Amino acid sequence: MKNLVRCLVYDEQVSLTLADTTELVREGARLHALSDSAIRVFGKALSVGAFLSACLKNEKGDISFAINGEGRLGTVQVAGNHALSVRGCVGEAGAEGTEEELLGKVGSLTVVRGDGYARPFVGSCDFPKTISIEDLFERYFLISEQLPTYLASVVKTNGAGRVAFAGVAALQPLPFTDEKTIADMPKGEALYAIVEKMQTLGVEKTVKEYFSAKSDGIERREATYKCNCSREYLSEVLVTLGEEELRKIVKEDGKIGAHCQFCNTDYVFTDEDLDVIFKKE
Repeated sequence: MKNLVRCLVYDEQVSLTLADTTELVREGARLHALSDSAIRVFGKALSVGAFLSACLKNEKGDISFAINGEGRLGTVQVAGNHALSVRGCVGEAGAEGTEEELLGKVGSLTVVRGDGYARPFVGSCDFPKTISIEDLFERYFLISEQLPTYLASVVKTNGAGRVAFAGVAALQPLPFTDEKTIADMPKGEALYAIVEKMQTLGVEKTVKEYFSAKSDGIERREATYKCNCSREYLSEVLVTLGEEELRKIVKEDGKIGAHCQFCNTDYVFTDEDLDVIFKKE
């Protein structure tokens, strides 16, 4: 399902991204067994992760960020790639409280973006005075990338860890955008109201109704919650430790265990698995 759209609006002066991230957030909440409070904050982070992934230019591009605050939720991590496969985790899945209580009043955001080149871009900022996922990323874009960005994300739950709706909207004026356009753009509550409308209209009707976008100028993509771990991938990682060290671990512990924090999957490797990895008969 094409749940994310991107296009230029306001006479092609502003880049717009709209995404219905309900299924993406729903899968993240299920995998991590999150409290309703944690879902609302983590869901926003995943939604922004989908937006950041959609901004990647290179097919080999990837992006990740970590929100390190003193709040009850602990560290919030999200990663994504050009294919819009997004994943993430939090420190305390059962944490309850307001967004400020979960994130904390003091902390930092670090973003790492790889564009397929040798050295990734790393940017960071400290927490703003008002604490929310949107305020934090608006501050990051302004300080670290000198790119004014207006964000709104909505995550609704209906109890017992169930996600009713999640969505995100992002507006980024291009360098030549005139002041009147910037002043007239929906921001704050107006932008949140547009995200709310996606729940009934869908992303494409919303972008057409509120931004007069033309069909032929809309890029349509699908963002999903998808982890990149697998037994094959972990096998390649284990090989780097060397057969002698791995055999020693299995002898002492009876197995090698690995846990993926992004999808809560446990992997177990035995002597027989090592035989296959090292191609022993």
